Amino acid sequence: MLNHDLSFFYYIVLFAAYCFIGWVAEVMYRSAAQRKFVNAGLLFGPFIPIYGIGAFLVVVLEYALQGRPIALRLAAFGLVLTLLEYAAGYLSEKIFKLKLWDYSEYRFHLHGRVSLLFSLFWTVLAFGFVTMIHPEALRLSALLPAGPVQIAAIVFMVYFWIDYTFSVMSLAAFRKGVAYLYEEYFNLSSLEIEDILKSFQRLREAFPDLNRYVNQNINRRIRIKIGSFLKPVLEKFFQELDGRKPFEAEYYETVREILDHEEFRKLKDYFHHNSSIYRHVHDVAYLSYRISKFLKLDFRSTARGALLHDFFLYDWRHHDAPDLPREKFHGLEHPKIAAANAKKYFSLNDIEEDIIRKHMWPLTIVPPKYKESYVVSFADKYLSSREFISEYKKRIEKRRSKASE
Repeated sequence: MLNHDLSFFYYIVLFAAYCFIGWVAEVMYRSAAQRKFVNAGLLFGPFIPIYGIGAFLVVVLEYALQGRPIALRLAAFGLVLTLLEYAAGYLSEKIFKLKLWDYSEYRFHLHGRVSLLFSLFWTVLAFGFVTMIHPEALRLSALLPAGPVQIAAIVFMVYFWIDYTFSVMSLAAFRKGVAYLYEEYFNLSSLEIEDILKSFQRLREAFPDLNRYVNQNINRRIRIKIGSFLKPVLEKFFQELDGRKPFEAEYYETVREILDHEEFRKLKDYFHHNSSIYRHVHDVAYLSYRISKFLKLDFRSTARGALLHDFFLYDWRHHDAPDLPREKFHGLEHPKIAAANAKKYFSLNDIEEDIIRKHMWPLTIVPPKYKESYVVSFADKYLSSREFISEYKKRIEKRRSKASE
């Protein structure tokens, strides 16, 4: 595991090699997930330091535990690498106030910084590394002449320090830029918002969970802004959604073309959370319309785009070809399907199409281009949560009724 005849510079070169291998692995994973080349990691260059640090921690453990049972060694690998990942996540949150990755959606996670699934993956990867990769890398590095190795190590250390410095500056600029976006969100034009998000595209692609961070904070700003609007009209608003009060004539005039279309009315035949897709998009469209009027946005485009945001004609729980092959993920695919259907039967402007394609953001990688799209994304999530909770309560009540019989 260790060659005491090798100088410090040889281990710097090995560290660089392991950082590079980690970068390649992350690039392959991120690029496959996003279906385009993604320069993974915090650094601008092709190195991810946490992989190099993890590699050397595992090497030291293997050296210290040589001859011990394999179960003990595997447990040690998993524990140390999990602690390393947790520490890196904790420091990024405390220093930069950013969550670069988040395992909260996985079972058996700890504060979203580590998860059992990925800890097991790192353990298996570590075992393969110490048994196959490192011994061969150590053997080959020992064949290299000391002079070039020393020069390469010094060049890497200088480069690494420069890259790390500029990368940290970039991350700090991202946080500052996003903070400015939150503070001035309703005073910025859609083009200015798009430019701010585009300027940090590499970081958002390298760390997709930053999209969730941005989305949550923008939605929080929207919630704060519309809180004063929703509270006094909430009861009246839900009476309108329940059909106990009529919708505004202006809203009906805006969406009548869509509501009266034969193909769109087929959405009544497809179940959503606790009602039909038709009812769900109608509710989202009306809430979005009211919010957009309050915020002085393009409420007509908002209402139309929201009404068409789930324009897919299949059961999303049990889908298959020709609508959507069962191996594909509905959450990612249905915005494109809805947009294609909407363009087939209706004339869309840029805002309406952006609303349909981006309403699932941050699940979809590309962020919304218009404020109206954020409003619909918020309204959709808000009402979907209410629908889910309502359906859950109904099921609980049914179970209680059966138990009491």
